[in-house]
Amino acid sequence: MSKPTADRPSHWDPKATPYPPVRRDPNSSEVFQSKQNGSVTIPDPYSWLHEPPKQSKETQQFVTRQQALTKDYLSKYSHRDALHEAVTKNWDYARFSCPSLKPDGYYYFSFNSGLQAQSIVYRVKKGEEEEALKRATDPKQPAGELFLDPNLFSIDGTTAFSFSAVSESGIYMAYGVSRSGSDCQTIYVRRTDCPHTKTAADGGKRGEDPGRMKDTVEKVKFSSLSWMKDDSGFFYSRFPDEQPNTTEPGADLKGEVELYFHKLGEPQSKDLLIMEDPANPSYMWGAEVSDDAKYLILTTSKDTGRSNRLWVADLTSQPLSSEMKWQKIVNEFGNEYIFVANDNSRLYFMTNKDAPKRKVVTYDLSKPEEGFQDLIAEDPQAVLEGYSPTNNDLTVLSYSRDVKDELYLHEIKSGKRIKRIGEELIGTIGGISGRRKHGEFFFQISSFLSPGTVYRYRFDRPEDQALAEFRKTLIPGLDSNDFVSKQVFYESKDGTKVPMFIVHMKDFKQDASAPALQYGYGGFSINISPFFSPSFMSFVAHYGGVLAVPNIRGGGEYGEDWHLAGCFENKQNVFDDFQYATKYLVANGYAAPDKVTIMGGSNGGLLVAACVNQAPWLFGSALAEVGVLDMLRFHRFTIGRAWIADYGDPDTPEAFDYLIKYSPLHNINPAAEYPALMLLTAGQ
Repeated sequence: MSKPTADRPSHWDPKATPYPPVRRDPNSSEVFQSKQNGSVTIPDPYSWLHEPPKQSKETQQFVTRQQALTKDYLSKYSHRDALHEAVTKNWDYARFSCPSLKPDGYYYFSFNSGLQAQSIVYRVKKGEEEEALKRATDPKQPAGELFLDPNLFSIDGTTAFSFSAVSESGIYMAYGVSRSGSDCQTIYVRRTDCPHTKTAADGGKRGEDPGRMKDTVEKVKFSSLSWMKDDSGFFYSRFPDEQPNTTEPGADLKGEVELYFHKLGEPQSKDLLIMEDPANPSYMWGAEVSDDAKYLILTTSKDTGRSNRLWVADLTSQPLSSEMKWQKIVNEFGNEYIFVANDNSRLYFMTNKDAPKRKVVTYDLSKPEEGFQDLIAEDPQAVLEGYSPTNNDLTVLSYSRDVKDELYLHEIKSGKRIKRIGEELIGTIGGISGRRKHGEFFFQISSFLSPGTVYRYRFDRPEDQALAEFRKTLIPGLDSNDFVSKQVFYESKDGTKVPMFIVHMKDFKQDASAPALQYGYGGFSINISPFFSPSFMSFVAHYGGVLAVPNIRGGGEYGEDWHLAGCFENKQNVFDDFQYATKYLVANGYAAPDKVTIMGGSNGGLLVAACVNQAPWLFGSALAEVGVLDMLRFHRFTIGRAWIADYGDPDTPEAFDYLIKYSPLHNINPAAEYPALMLLTAGQ
């Protein structure tokens, strides 16, 4: 598909089509404290926009006018329909998750035939999965029986199935539901012998969830869910009762998060309070019951940082209550501890304590004086990403080495490495599925060129047959052999070597004439590993473009040190890394100087906006999705306070001094010529 210059919308002429008028309040300002300059007054002429549209007619009018202006402009692009058709075609492929064997004897998996609003949960009885796959000759067939169709939950298909947990007996499934993309969720319960009988596409009645039990747990947000092994109920965290109606999309839950136990069959009003901390309302709780039902492992986080407290309660010696006795293994914040398994009183954890790339340690509850003991040492060249117990006494460890994933098999008790699994497989490993008592596990490999292939490893097979392809995603009309995906390393401003993935067509000419889409994030220790995007691949295929994904500092690609190099006063490193990626693309002929589009969402939206402010001449256009653009006030809205772990607290003089230097809202240069810029915000 070509894109002739004559068919593009004309450049914006604000005189011919002016932007909608927006009221400025010259008297609105706020005083902040600076370590360098004392009290500093910051103008805030649009402070009235802090009120959300549902609470302010003026804000709603602003949003409506901006949307109308944008839609009118974009509608004038003559290839809009053809582009929409191409992207839709690339999205229309069957995709599925790894099967997960539940105690009822069924493998459960999510499946989407292509363009369904929500993926559907199917299942197949253990022992029948191979035959089911053979019968599903059409890739768009699910290869199993229907269990739950979230497309039935709402009329418009915007209510999503967000997480689930099946009880130890396999009789009950608890699952979270969110509406219109909201973080607020409601937990429901259904028996596994009571599946949906029809999908929405087959005539099921929309707006209903037939067959579920009466249990309804509301005001849930950012919660884990763990069943007691006797099926009596589950642990979850929630916000207090004094909240807005959380069935409304966009409801903003506030106040102290509390940990509760929901007893099956009882109303939520009778749920048992397990943990609260009124003095620290921002604390978040995670509770997990050990596989042997002996212990409740409690983690406490105060923000999004890689740091938590760690307490353990003996479930065999005391009833559930808010007065439970806890063994406070780690009672201070500073390091991350992730519970992964236990052998009686010996508990196993992944941690970054004295190991920025993580290691595995043990802690014996019966010998607390011994403290933590190293079991599997940190790999100085690879980040430990996951630990999945399997086949009783073994575990699968996943590592990321230069942003490429690897799997290794270890003994649980000794930590001894046995072998590497799937050495020939290259890509991002996700969705490792299996339990310690299972003699098999599944995992999925994906990349920029493939949505994913599910593999199965069975311990009862000969060595050369243990690993086998289970199901592969196929995309009609898109041949991965037509593309090239490679990794390069470039120098940032301070000389740091930064990896970057580059994707283009095989017949691509590296002559500095192509358009490029550069995507980034750079924060919260989140890895941007190779991933498949139908939209990105449409751009590469139809425009002869280049996709570039630099793994900039602030992420977790090289462990906690890499993350911290992009936090707080070091945040400028993130922006430098991203800008130097653009310079590399242009200098090495991958992209034309005026054809680089930068894109990012959330923290990546901040990245895009800050880079546009700092170097507008570098980019041809920019797309910032739901960006954090006001670095002086981000902590006052929704979950923003948790982001202080990466950004710092604007209310402290030290943090104010570095935040004000790059805050996008406060560093717009009216004298600069900016590239085409599109800002997207959340629907709620």
